[in-house]
Amino acid sequence: MKNTILISLAALFIIAGSAVAKDLFVPREYKTIQAAIDDANDGDTVVVADGTYTGQGNRDIEFKGKAISVMSETGPEKCIIDCQGSESEPHRGFYFYSSEDSNSVVDGFTITNGFDKYYSGGIYCRKSSPKIVNCIITRCRTECGGAGIYCKDASPLIASCLIADNHAAASGGAVLFQRSSAKLIGSVLTVNSTGSDGGAIACNASSPTITACIISGNLSRQDGGGIACKEQSRPTLSACIISGNLATNSGGAVYCNKSSPTITGCTISANFARAGGSVCYHSGSSPVISNSILWRNDPQKISSRSDTPQIAYCNVEGGWQGEGIIDVDPLFIMDGPDSIKGTWTSHPVYDPNTNRTTLNDTNASFTEEQLVGYLIQLSSSHTKQAYITANTSTAIMLIGDQRPYTAKGDMYRLVDYYLQPGSPCIDAGTAESAPATDIQGRTRDAKPDIGAYE
Repeated sequence: MKNTILISLAALFIIAGSAVAKDLFVPREYKTIQAAIDDANDGDTVVVADGTYTGQGNRDIEFKGKAISVMSETGPEKCIIDCQGSESEPHRGFYFYSSEDSNSVVDGFTITNGFDKYYSGGIYCRKSSPKIVNCIITRCRTECGGAGIYCKDASPLIASCLIADNHAAASGGAVLFQRSSAKLIGSVLTVNSTGSDGGAIACNASSPTITACIISGNLSRQDGGGIACKEQSRPTLSACIISGNLATNSGGAVYCNKSSPTITGCTISANFARAGGSVCYHSGSSPVISNSILWRNDPQKISSRSDTPQIAYCNVEGGWQGEGIIDVDPLFIMDGPDSIKGTWTSHPVYDPNTNRTTLNDTNASFTEEQLVGYLIQLSSSHTKQAYITANTSTAIMLIGDQRPYTAKGDMYRLVDYYLQPGSPCIDAGTAESAPATDIQGRTRDAKPDIGAYE
C-alpha cells in the first residue's frame, strides 16, 4: 500500500513538472517563430530577440489554438516581422482562425509589408479573439478590407498599438470589424487610407468598444475619414481624439448608415468632408453624443439625414439643440500663449527604409523626445495632422511620407487639445454619461470636463 502511494505521488510530480510553463527563445533555440510555436504548450512564452524576421516560418504565423504568448524581447521598434507580401506572393503577419481567446497573446512586434488580396496584410482574426498589445502595424495592404487588422466573428483585445500607413482598397484602412465586439484601447490609428469607407476603422454589424484612442490623419475616398459604421453597428467611443481626418464624400470624422454609435468624452476637431465635417448620419441611425467637443471641422455642422441625433452637454461649433449644449471657443492649449509653433527651416526628408519623415526648425529648442506621441499640424494652409515618433532639439520625426503636405517656410503647430484654464468646457459636462477616465487615464470628477481631457 505504501509503495502504491509513493508511486502515485511520483507520477503526480512528473505530471506537474511537465505542465510547468517554459520560455522558448527565437532564434537562439528555434530558427523561426513558427517552429517555436509548434513546440510550445499552453502557458508557454515564445520570446523573440531583436532583429528583422522574414521568410517561411516568420510570416503567416499561426497559433494553432494554443494559449501561449509570443512576445518580443525589447519591444516593437527593434523586433520586426517583414512579411514581404506582394500581389504575386501574398503574406501577412499573424493568422488566427482556431478559436484562440485572450490567453493567446501577441506582444511587442512591428508587422510590416503584409499584403492579402482579400483581408488584412497584418493580423487576421476569424472566430478567434486573441490579445494584441504593444504592436506597430504599418505599410500593410489589402484589396478588400482591414489592411492592418481584420476581425470577423471575432472580438480581440487590441491595446497600446500604433496602426499606421496601411491601405485597404475597400473598407477599414487600419481595422475592419465584421460581426465583432472587439476592444480597441489606448491605440493610435494614423495615416491609414481606404478606397471606400472607414479611413481608419470600418464597422459592419459590429459593436466594438473604442477607448482612449487617437484617430488622426486618415483618408477615405468615400465616407468616414476616421470611422464608418454600417449594417446596424453600435460602436462605443469614449475619451478619444478624432482629428485631421478626410472623407471625400461624407463624415470627415464619423459616418453612420443604419448604425447608432455612442460617443462620449471625445474631442472631434479639424476633420473635413463634403458633407458633415465632424459627423454624418444617414437613414436608420440614432447616434448618442455627450460630453464631447465638435469644433473647427469643415463643414462645421453635423449632417443628419435621418432622425435627430441625441446630443447633450457638448460644445458644438454652430450650435445644436439639446440640454447643456454650448457654442463657444473651447480654448485648446494649441490656440493659446503656451502653444508650441514655428516655421520649418528646411524641406522634409523622407527615409523609405524607416518610413519616417524628418522636418527641421533650427530656431527651435525642443526637449529631446518631449513631443513623442503628440500630433502636429504640418502647415497653416490646411489641417493635415501627423504623428510624432521622435524629436531632437531642432528636428521632428513623423511616421509616413509627409512630403506632399509641407515645405520649407511653412508654419507648423503642435496639436494639443488639452484645455486652457478658463475654458468654457471645464466642469461643463454631465457625470451621468461621462467615461470614468480621460484619454490619459485621469479620473473624471463629479463635474467632468467636456472633451477627451479632464
